Amino acid sequence: MVLLVVVLGLSCGACSKTSAPPAAQQASPSVSKAETTSDIWKSETTGKQYRVRIEGDHFYADWVELPPAAAQRGAYIRTVCQRAGSKWVGTSSVFMPCTVGEGKSEHIADTCHLTLKLEIDSISKDRITGRAQSLRKFDCQSCKVIEAGWADFEWVPAH
Repeated sequence: MVLLVVVLGLSCGACSKTSAPPAAQQASPSVSKAETTSDIWKSETTGKQYRVRIEGDHFYADWVELPPAAAQRGAYIRTVCQRAGSKWVGTSSVFMPCTVGEGKSEHIADTCHLTLKLEIDSISKDRITGRAQSLRKFDCQSCKVIEAGWADFEWVPAH
């Protein structure tokens, strides 16, 4: 069995689909920090937390609270998006340990670099929604994506 746990609450082939908030709640073309209530957001899909900042037409998110084993290997997920019409479009740079095996035979096969596409549909004070590339099949031995798709995600302010 091959496992690579990745990305912004996005890499889940069977994730439940979420609908975008009503238009009145969607972010305006220039979202200010005052319009978002939290710097730390939690993925409803994976439980990962991200430090989010918005500077003009740029959106940034960095994974926080990394598991100790991942942190020791220098793991990160960093997302950069730019405003493109009504959406934010960009990529997530991922550097993550990839494990193989199960139970006592589970071990880290490699630490892999990936770049995955991301689109944010809506940013409001209580929700960030969008979709991102997700890994469906991945070879840890060669750090190679065999099959990818798209998965919806939803973040809420962490409390």
